[in-house]
Amino acid sequence: MRKLATLKRLFDDRALYCQLIVTRRCNLACGYCNEFDAVSKPVPYEELIRWMDHLIDELGVTIMDFLGGEPLLHPRIADLVRHAHEKGCWTNIITNGLLLSDDLVEALNSAGLDSMCVSIDRVNPTDFTHKGLRPLRRKLARLRERADFQVECNAVLCEETFDEFEELVLELKALGFPVRCGVRHYEGKLDLNEAVRERLEWFHSHFRHWRIAPMMDLHRARIDGNAPEWKCAGGYKFLYIDEFGTVKACSQVSLREPKHVLDMSVADLKANDHHKPCEKECGVSCVIQTSLITANPIGYAARCAQHLIQTRGQGVAYGGFQKASTRRRAEREAEKTGVGAGT
Repeated sequence: MRKLATLKRLFDDRALYCQLIVTRRCNLACGYCNEFDAVSKPVPYEELIRWMDHLIDELGVTIMDFLGGEPLLHPRIADLVRHAHEKGCWTNIITNGLLLSDDLVEALNSAGLDSMCVSIDRVNPTDFTHKGLRPLRRKLARLRERADFQVECNAVLCEETFDEFEELVLELKALGFPVRCGVRHYEGKLDLNEAVRERLEWFHSHFRHWRIAPMMDLHRARIDGNAPEWKCAGGYKFLYIDEFGTVKACSQVSLREPKHVLDMSVADLKANDHHKPCEKECGVSCVIQTSLITANPIGYAARCAQHLIQTRGQGVAYGGFQKASTRRRAEREAEKTGVGAGT
């Protein structure tokens, strides 16, 4: 049913994907980040539940990210995941991973979390980014052993991370974690140059990821000065809900007519289906990907399939750890129902 609902979102006027800020507070203070503070209280659980119900039941959301700040600072993060999961959403947490514990992983397993993206920018933390692999190695190893959900890592590529980029990617690859690579942006504007392109091309040749090809095509065209036209789906198919409940086009850009999530209707979503002035320099990959896939689902899928065929045998296939976590989840569900996982 969940896959069917998601497929419908590609062809109707309801929203597909939502990023929900559950707290603006973060346990880190990375120099390039403008999406955190050190003092905010978590958004009240009951308030978030009302927002989630409206997003799912009225606006059609089938994919929900829980963000911060650092979302693991919310004391009821597992309960939030459980609520979205029980309503049929694919649930994902984007985290720096430093607050992970065995007990929390088990709580997220029980809640039905589908996936987690761990942000790691360098091997060794710096003032620019505290998200280093070195303090996370032990936690990642435990995550591999215990998580029932999919796990991938995301690295931000920029001049301050160039020196350790290849080392970071290769170590994560050796650990069996799929890796996504984003390019730093300032207030939504992409920081692209030839040096970034060289490392993106290296990454593209060493790592296999079904979503990478359309984004790489766009980055190459932009660097060459031939950026294709695309239409931002922010506020339409993609929704960013800040800690006050305001719907934004993305983490960096407000809508022309901001509204509270509880006041949003499907007609309001459709009204945001228009070109936006920030498209030319946009660097918010989640918005770009959602826009590309909903504008041309068949073309997007064909380009991803072409990439997977061309890179067969390279890097880490989108399996390994995912397959292990999927097997553990099946075994857990079998224990609940009394049916063997292999039947």
